[in-house]
Amino acid sequence: MVFQGKTISVAMGDDQIASMSFDASDESVNKFDLQTIDELRQAIARLASLADVKGLLISSAKSAFIVGADIKQFGQLFLSEEAEIEQAVIDFNQIFCALEDLPFPTVSLIDGIALGGGLELCQACDFRVATENARFGLPEVKLGINPGFGATVRLPRIIGVDNAI
Repeated sequence: MVFQGKTISVAMGDDQIASMSFDASDESVNKFDLQTIDELRQAIARLASLADVKGLLISSAKSAFIVGADIKQFGQLFLSEEAEIEQAVIDFNQIFCALEDLPFPTVSLIDGIALGGGLELCQACDFRVATENARFGLPEVKLGINPGFGATVRLPRIIGVDNAI
């Protein structure tokens, strides 16, 4: 086992392809709460430190991929000073940039819904493979929240500006 947390695990296959699985044990769905974001940071750092990784497959052990950020946990952050909020957003983005910058191919395997941060995670991967059941969205914009993990930059790169808008 390369990394084992409460919501994310990473195993290495004999072929040197790593498999990251999201599986929040105490939840019915996977979401980006503060613990999951920290575990993602740790897992990516661990993977980046390994010299022999040939690729990374990211999947979910649940029927949905990742349903986005846990807005309830971030509500407390929104009460902070502007500088603290800005630093938190920078820190979150650095995690997704670290995934994007891994020196080997990364693939998200999407089944079910990938919303908000879940879709942003997929966008930070080199490739995305989806089942017929996959559904995508950035619903946070309906709450007046700009996608905070880099989707505003990555989505136009992937599907073009007209479609991203």
